[in-house]
Amino acid sequence: MSHRWKLTSSETLDLTGELATKFSGMPASPTERDVKAKRLKYLQDVINGGLEIAFNWSTCLILSTGEVIRLNGQHSSRVLAEIAKANGAFPAGLKVHLDQYEAESMQDAVLIFRQIDNRQSARTPDDISGAYQGVHPTLRSTPKGAARKAIEGAAWFLSVIRGADIPSGDDRFDLFNDTRLHAFVQMVGRILTIKTNEFTKPVIGAMFGTWELSPSEAEQFWTTTSKEKEDVDHPTTVLDRWLVAARDGAIEKPSEIEIYAACAHAWVASRHNRTMTEIPRFSKKKGAPDLD
Repeated sequence: MSHRWKLTSSETLDLTGELATKFSGMPASPTERDVKAKRLKYLQDVINGGLEIAFNWSTCLILSTGEVIRLNGQHSSRVLAEIAKANGAFPAGLKVHLDQYEAESMQDAVLIFRQIDNRQSARTPDDISGAYQGVHPTLRSTPKGAARKAIEGAAWFLSVIRGADIPSGDDRFDLFNDTRLHAFVQMVGRILTIKTNEFTKPVIGAMFGTWELSPSEAEQFWTTTSKEKEDVDHPTTVLDRWLVAARDGAIEKPSEIEIYAACAHAWVASRHNRTMTEIPRFSKKKGAPDLD
């Protein structure tokens, strides 16, 4: 199918405060995303941290009206224009890739907008996690999804249970660089399968806490929990039944800390060779039991 638009120029320019201010003030395309404070804050932090790469902006000449509109780059140009206005100075060495299009109508401009940062090309959490994981040869055979969940679970445990200051968002994947955690990541990779989607973040957080205490006991406990069992009174059976019920909505949706507490109760019972008939009701006053 032919389209009624074309790229008329593409160039890389030195990015100045003047250019950012001019671009930010351009007539905006109705195709642009709504301005989001979270997105602005993210870009501000990137720039202040010296982590920016070349920006990608684009304009479009609408032939039916003769208007030139900004098609992409509103968030970054706005942040940079505000920096130029507030500081009177501007970060040195910035670059911008500027693409200029022309289209017959605004409807055609929508098609251009769809090609920019296309959702099919967006970085997924597994892509970001996999980049950190792939640096370490010992982890390359671990499935990426399982490795990501292992790090997210460890980060949850360290932050929520230990109260450690753990970076949020994609920055938490820097934990891959702590080689002490590699054995845990590998263990999670051996246990998780497509049939273990009841193993959510707090469950894997509990896995991490138990692994710290005893890697061998932890792997045996969680491997058994992940599989079908006939011993109905064993803590691993009771825990898995409860986790599946929570996943499927058969019980009132538990909070993350309630899920962690359920795991902790089952782990402690198993370590002390006790049977269980059900997961104890969560008490905010008592909280989760110690794992040891």
